Amino acid sequence: MSGLRIVGAAWRSLARSKLRTFFMMLGVAVGVAALTALASVGEATRQETLRQFKRMLGTFDTLTIRPGAGSTRGMPSVGAVEPSLKFADGPAIAEGVPGVLRVAQVQQTFDLDVSYRDESVVPLVLGVSSNWADIRDETVASGAHLTDEDERTLARVTVIGPDVASALFHGEDPLGKVIRIADVPFQVKGVMASRGAGPGGSSLDNVLVIPVTTASKRLFNRDYLTTLIVQLRDENDSDRVADDVRALLRERHRIIPPAEDDFTVSSPRATLAQIEQVGSALSKIVTGVAVIATLIGGAVIMSLMLIGVSERRREIGVRRAVGATRADVMIQFLAEAALISVLGGVIGIVIGAGGATVGALLQKLPPAYMWSMIGGAAALSLAVGVVFGLYPAWKAANVDPIEALRS
Repeated sequence: MSGLRIVGAAWRSLARSKLRTFFMMLGVAVGVAALTALASVGEATRQETLRQFKRMLGTFDTLTIRPGAGSTRGMPSVGAVEPSLKFADGPAIAEGVPGVLRVAQVQQTFDLDVSYRDESVVPLVLGVSSNWADIRDETVASGAHLTDEDERTLARVTVIGPDVASALFHGEDPLGKVIRIADVPFQVKGVMASRGAGPGGSSLDNVLVIPVTTASKRLFNRDYLTTLIVQLRDENDSDRVADDVRALLRERHRIIPPAEDDFTVSSPRATLAQIEQVGSALSKIVTGVAVIATLIGGAVIMSLMLIGVSERRREIGVRRAVGATRADVMIQFLAEAALISVLGGVIGIVIGAGGATVGALLQKLPPAYMWSMIGGAAALSLAVGVVFGLYPAWKAANVDPIEALRS
């Protein structure tokens, strides 16, 4: 019997028992739909988390150095840790560690009022070196970034984030206007391009930057740094460069083992790897649940097909009487199981993809489909039909035709 004739006969047989066929397809469809939807929503969430992480950091080819030992709890702050990073540490790292392209110096505070006329905000105020924007891949929506000349002359100029511009100027062009940071006048030189929200949901645009020398001498009155950002020549060399940076800073800070470091070196790539590891573990759990649901659908197929074998004993006897072999009967029932699984899988993929799209839109995420997972779901549905259809097909093939005709 040709393949088309086998499929046609299987289709006609299934059409005669519509309700049973519906429930057999439903079991597979639910499992495949769950697998498709959960995997796709998980992928959309993972991609958005990585996008937010990238927006927050600006680039992955960096190391971040902060004061305080690695055992320090929470985010290091000026009041919580020893101010161990000095201005001279940046040039020393840039000149003394092979593989370092450049180093940006940063001071920061969260508690300064920034005002313009009757409006005021309390953004993150950053004092940064002129190479900070290039290292972080920051761009301006209008105006210009800070320059070497601004840093050298302790210029009172600032580049503000979109949230600050919106809160202070309400649509008015801020370029050239004078704002006051802790009552010190600064001229707005540029407005940064929006970065949106970070992984925690907080805005990355409620920020303004000023030259680090200006911050140190005219605003913060500090001779130490809160962050050093080290840009690498080769991002794949981060582990070796991090070790060299630690060794240099220990020497500069006169730290002798077993004394604890007074600084922490972190790599965005290491943090990213942790995020992906958590996402991978969650994906495995979700996939396992969906696969179990699909296997339950296979068990439903086997149970209902066994009932069908009992009800179709006379039909099997007639087929055997007119010349059908055991192999023919077995192939017929396997074809029915495979057809049910394939149709259930297709329906499940369509429902799952639609559910993933709706779920992504509700979370305000761009839809993302894991085509490899969807292909795997289709293959799984076919495999489930064949595997769980084997026993009912074997039972059908071994029905005694004489006993079947007498029943």
